[in-house]
Amino acid sequence: MATSTSSASSIFDIIANQQNLRENAANTALSNGITLMQNKKYDRAAQAFKQATALKPDLAVGYTYQADALVRLGKKKEAAEVYKLALKVDKTQDTVYTTLAGIYIDLGKKSEAEKVLKDGIKANWQNTSALYTLGHLQAQEGKYKEAEANFRKVVRLEPRDGNGYYGLGMALNDQGKYDEAIRQLNTATTLKRDFTAAISELGQAYFGKGDKDKVQVQIDKLNKIGTSDAALAANNLTKQITKPGLSYYNATNSSLQLVLGPMALSALDPLTFNAAGASKVVSVKFVFDSDMDPKSVTDITKWSITKANSKQAGLYNNGLYDARNIPIASVPSRVSYDPTTREASVSFSIRQNATNDGRIDPSHLVFKFSGVDAGGVAMDEDANEFDGFKVYSPF
Repeated sequence: MATSTSSASSIFDIIANQQNLRENAANTALSNGITLMQNKKYDRAAQAFKQATALKPDLAVGYTYQADALVRLGKKKEAAEVYKLALKVDKTQDTVYTTLAGIYIDLGKKSEAEKVLKDGIKANWQNTSALYTLGHLQAQEGKYKEAEANFRKVVRLEPRDGNGYYGLGMALNDQGKYDEAIRQLNTATTLKRDFTAAISELGQAYFGKGDKDKVQVQIDKLNKIGTSDAALAANNLTKQITKPGLSYYNATNSSLQLVLGPMALSALDPLTFNAAGASKVVSVKFVFDSDMDPKSVTDITKWSITKANSKQAGLYNNGLYDARNIPIASVPSRVSYDPTTREASVSFSIRQNATNDGRIDPSHLVFKFSGVDAGGVAMDEDANEFDGFKVYSPF
């Protein structure tokens, strides 16, 4: 009996020794891999980490390091599979969830990324990194209320971290809740100095409220930061508040002079308008202050021609009724655009009346454009129309 017990003990000792040897070998391979990673020899490092996990399959950190090395090698698909093994061995690795989700996002697999992040939150409801990343992913997909809920959790868990307030402000902006967004984003910029993303988002909130002056304040702050990211954000905000407009009317190149007041058609062109029903195509040329979208400018439905009837624009024919006033087309017959000069040529036809005594008041014709510039930005409502009276009137 003693002999049997002694044999069993020896077998257990042998097994224990083998396990110790394998564990030591695994730790050695792990250590070698770390050294190779530090020396940026990622291919050999990945092999060392793979060897470590082969010797010790429950070595979670070995899988994580192997996946890290594969990422450095640009092998993201392989890395994703190894990160999954790491989480299978140890579900408490908070950062692995966000790293794996990031890879899925890069690979265009957003649904997989969302699932991984939710798994990370399920494993640890205090995983703020997963909550924060999930919030951004949901915001990108238009799930603004869900994003808002996750960012609020981040704020509750880490009230001294400006990132959560930034994410929350962004989600509120996306829902048009500008006042609350401004409060959250101001907190973000208070907690984190020179927070470019939050300052930019704050500018977006003020833009949503139509407060251009405060948008400009954010632009100035971004320009003072001095980084390329801040400069780009400042430039984007500047473009938003700098809407395109009609710069001036080019009288020299126009066949109809908008400085002229009420007059007979025969005085405008005695040769053409010397008979009832005679017609002529006239053009007026306007120059924009920005590069415009040619397709939008040449779309005649984006233009309107009306007879002035307001205090600011004046009154057509000085407000006097005259049956001899000829009708004016409400839209041009043709519009051309020269992108090199930013000049639009607006053409329309005018026709002599049946009694051959038609009259026109060019200075009280109002031309309005409702299209967009080359970047798709709509016209400035304070600079989207022209009438001669407003420009040439001494009052």
